[in-house]
Amino acid sequence: MKKSVFKTLSFTLFISGAVSAQRPAPAPKQTVPVAITGATLHTGTGTVLQNASLVFDNGKITGINSPIPANAKVINASGKQVYPGFILVNNSLGLVEVSATKATVDFVESNGFMPEVRTLIAFNTDSHVIPTVRTNGVLLAQPVLGSGILKGTSSVMNLDGWNWQDAVVATDNVLHLSWPANRKFTDEKRNKEMKERRDASIRELKTLFARAKAYQPKNGVKDYKLEAIAPVLNGDKILFADVSGANEALEVIKFAQDYGVKKTVLLGDSSLESVLDDIKKSGFPLIISNPHSLPPNESTSPRLPYEFAKLVSDKGILHGLDYSARKDFSDSRNLPFLAGTTAAYGLDKEKALQSITLNLAKILAIDKDYGSLEVGKSATLFISDGDALDQLTNNVTEAFIDGRQIDLNNQQKELYKRYKEKYSGAE
Repeated sequence: MKKSVFKTLSFTLFISGAVSAQRPAPAPKQTVPVAITGATLHTGTGTVLQNASLVFDNGKITGINSPIPANAKVINASGKQVYPGFILVNNSLGLVEVSATKATVDFVESNGFMPEVRTLIAFNTDSHVIPTVRTNGVLLAQPVLGSGILKGTSSVMNLDGWNWQDAVVATDNVLHLSWPANRKFTDEKRNKEMKERRDASIRELKTLFARAKAYQPKNGVKDYKLEAIAPVLNGDKILFADVSGANEALEVIKFAQDYGVKKTVLLGDSSLESVLDDIKKSGFPLIISNPHSLPPNESTSPRLPYEFAKLVSDKGILHGLDYSARKDFSDSRNLPFLAGTTAAYGLDKEKALQSITLNLAKILAIDKDYGSLEVGKSATLFISDGDALDQLTNNVTEAFIDGRQIDLNNQQKELYKRYKEKYSGAE
């Protein structure tokens, strides 16, 4: 019996090792200056530089249109486009590998109030999904739990590391709140039950924040739930509040103001159109949930989800885009095409780019180092043959994270090459 178990275990480890070996190894540290020449630079600040050069060394951008060091590795990018790395927020990437296999799903918890849970230590740098996402220029991510009301604390990760310690960019900097939805049903009994449940959840939420406001550890004994909430109240942590509609957005604005939350970010879809003035007045940034979605109701124009980013931008609200926290982790490589859609429906192209780069870096408080191509910032960027926001022309040829040139190969590319060769002679 023991021998049989040993054989099974050995076979499992062998298979796991074989699968892991197919994932590209993290890139080594940058050792020489790199100069990208002749490119169109989309700086992420709204400025586009034609036939420009960019130099970076030791992981930092050292010059734009400046002299090229004699020992630099030169990449001729004539006719190509250079962009800051895209940022994927509010997504389960790195917490799920195969949705149908529970052992690989690490983004669902049974408790509704779990602010102390940290996604940082669960982030799987060996995920086979990550290389497929990097292929389209997504180089930073914010892994988030997909269930609960207070659904844990997230960190910002780069998408090339041996472990979470290597990958972390900002540690435990956002607490996530999913504000209870006020849903209506035709069944009055069900309506009453849902209202009672919702009211109870909001009472518990308010109680936790009130306790956190007065929290002091006693005799060295910590309350880890309150420890996770307290930094939101003093401004050391950001509150991301996911809302399902306009009324819920107004409730969150009042809640944040009542409890003195210093930094609040709203997450919602085009159903927030009617309260954009209130959001502008609050000063809260807005992350627009997946614009590739249906309109909020039957009486709304089907174009509204696509046009919503333009409406938000016109109000002067700092905004970004996400690709859904609870699903679509494997499709999140399509993040740039959400921005492309908002550009196709009225938003300036460079502002659309900012919605997945500099704006999100500002919202996450990492804009000192990431989000744009500026001297002194991290060399986290990529080169594309064409417009990176367009499905037809996006073709990332080189990508760098903190100056390290990453391997853009992945399993999907390998399978494509294999079966293209297999069937190339087929009739």
